[in-house]
Amino acid sequence: MRSNKKGLIIAALLTMILTIIVVNSKGFEAILYKLVSSKSTEGSRTLLVVYFAQHVWMVFLSSLIAVTLGIILGIFVTTNHGHEFKELLLKTVSLGQAFPSPALLALAVPILGYGIKGALIALVVYALMPIIYNVVIGIEEVPKDIIDAAKGMGMTETEIYIKVKIPLALNVILGGIRTALVINISATTLAAAVGAGGLGVLVVNGVRTFDMVLILEGAIPVTLLAIIVELLLKELQKKMITPQAIDMSH
Repeated sequence: MRSNKKGLIIAALLTMILTIIVVNSKGFEAILYKLVSSKSTEGSRTLLVVYFAQHVWMVFLSSLIAVTLGIILGIFVTTNHGHEFKELLLKTVSLGQAFPSPALLALAVPILGYGIKGALIALVVYALMPIIYNVVIGIEEVPKDIIDAAKGMGMTETEIYIKVKIPLALNVILGGIRTALVINISATTLAAAVGAGGLGVLVVNGVRTFDMVLILEGAIPVTLLAIIVELLLKELQKKMITPQAIDMSH
């Protein structure tokens, strides 16, 4: 209980700090200019809340697509019908993640042009690997004797997945989703390179103008957001897994 409360308290404090930074971006800028030496003192013309909203929207949309696709594909390749595609799928998504994020974005631009569409495809591809991999591993690690017992009780393959395999693999699956979301939050900063907006715009502008304050103004909220999401999903994972473990033990 103490560890659970500790994680939630830290997440709540960081959320408060992030909210203050995003809402009072000009005040945050002024503090940074006092702490960090910079060639420019103009700051960002666009309010931080606009870039933050764009960033969160892209993370949410790409993560939703990646989680949905990842779970469906991961479950499919562990079934009797999809088992033959398992190696091909894992190699394909591994190749996609091994590809540098900027290269994925660059490849998407000639096909879809500049904007959010190309960025979303690159982010989805990049987030798929940990989800699919963890779904496959989690389901395949379910003890064979439990599966045999379920078959002996007359369960169909669908029922075995719903009542046995997925509940027992849930911890591993949620771990993959957590990893994918944290990766996505940081990778979304690169979306600015293809005109999709987000907090990466501040980082790119800061690098271009040698303005460390702009870089920090984009990087700090991204870091805080990633830590908050990691902490919250970790606590959610614990809450969801404990009841499942108790149910399955009976």
